[in-house]
Amino acid sequence: MLKSRLYILFFLFPCIIFGQFNTTSPYSFYGIGNLHQTGLSQNIFMGGISNALNDTENLNFQNPASYSFLNLTSVELAFQLSHYNMKQGDLKKTDLFSNIIGLGIGFPLSKHASISLGFRPHSSIGYNIEYSSFQSVNKLDLAEITYNFSGNGGLNKAILGAAYKFKINKGLSISTGFNLNYYFGTISRINAIEIDSTGFNNYRENLSTLVRDFQLNYGLIIDKTINDKKLSIGFVFSPESQLKSTENLYSHTYTLSGQYEYFGDTIYDNNQEQGFMQLPVSMSAGINLYKQYNWLIGCDYNYTNWDNYKLFNNSVDYIDNLHEFIIGGYFTPKFDDIHNYWSRVQYRLGVSYSSGYLNLNNFELVQSSNVGLLKDYKISFGLGMPIPKNKSQFNLGLQFGYRGSSESILIDEKYINFIFSMTFNDKWFKKRKID
Repeated sequence: MLKSRLYILFFLFPCIIFGQFNTTSPYSFYGIGNLHQTGLSQNIFMGGISNALNDTENLNFQNPASYSFLNLTSVELAFQLSHYNMKQGDLKKTDLFSNIIGLGIGFPLSKHASISLGFRPHSSIGYNIEYSSFQSVNKLDLAEITYNFSGNGGLNKAILGAAYKFKINKGLSISTGFNLNYYFGTISRINAIEIDSTGFNNYRENLSTLVRDFQLNYGLIIDKTINDKKLSIGFVFSPESQLKSTENLYSHTYTLSGQYEYFGDTIYDNNQEQGFMQLPVSMSAGINLYKQYNWLIGCDYNYTNWDNYKLFNNSVDYIDNLHEFIIGGYFTPKFDDIHNYWSRVQYRLGVSYSSGYLNLNNFELVQSSNVGLLKDYKISFGLGMPIPKNKSQFNLGLQFGYRGSSESILIDEKYINFIFSMTFNDKWFKKRKID
């Protein structure tokens, strides 16, 4: 009965939080918004380790070759509660929001082949920026002009993956796999200019970009037994992709009277303009040394050539290449201890550092030329707690991070992510035997 209730809770909860904002960061103003972390809870607790990870009971969407190592059907649903502190000079802002990290299922078809299905958010936009200044609106008068920029939405992806493992000899295997990713989402931006003076029209424009298209990425994992340990090396490649997009732009004038707004004239109305969002090539590599079910230590490197990002064939100066470095692992004191529960818990820890995606030097109004690329530092830790008399796990962890800069007019962000998930493991398609 308890297990049934857990299933109901975890599959109804996304209906409650799916419509919420996934970010309030002003940095989501740029590009496709804030990029979500790769991987599910196990990966995140280890700093993001995923490129060479080939767990037998946990899903790893980052490298599709990992599916072939699954021994059981694995279902995971993961959530995140985030607390953000943002600071710009003397200004401070605190936000609390929640979002789904991902939902996935993977199961083996044979000893060598597996498939998976999943959903993950890819990027999020959620900002509301306003500033005012006094400017001359004619040769004699000064008026307060308010600029307001707001946006919401982002990109998600549905995943269909498959993998096959080749046994070279008793201690060596090579696994290959692919993910067919379906990107979908809407990015909405509203920009407005309001003049606090009679006799002038205000201006507002609504720009929305709809993305709907498929993309492939590929993975490879080489797994080698060395005495009582194993060494795995993984590679992931995502080619440059042009995702079909539709852009709608509508702009108009209006006037204000107290709390009421009165429509003026339509300035521009262009619907259903077809084009492409060009996602750049990305390459990742990782190496892990581990003793199965006992411990693992690994490091990853991820690179994305964001300098080639384009939207409707337009490139932007403030987008730059992204580099990410990760070190992490796990430790289980004694996974088969039937007397001490905490000896069977998997303790996970990881740190990561990334630089890029946004080039802060190219932002307008930034007075310093030494700010450089946007940097993000994270430290993560978590627990994989086995459910008694079951192959399933409850995952619980925290992640502390800092990104941005306090120089010039830039914003520094300190955040805490509270992450929890359930991983259900069971054996499907089991042939029944009748004595």
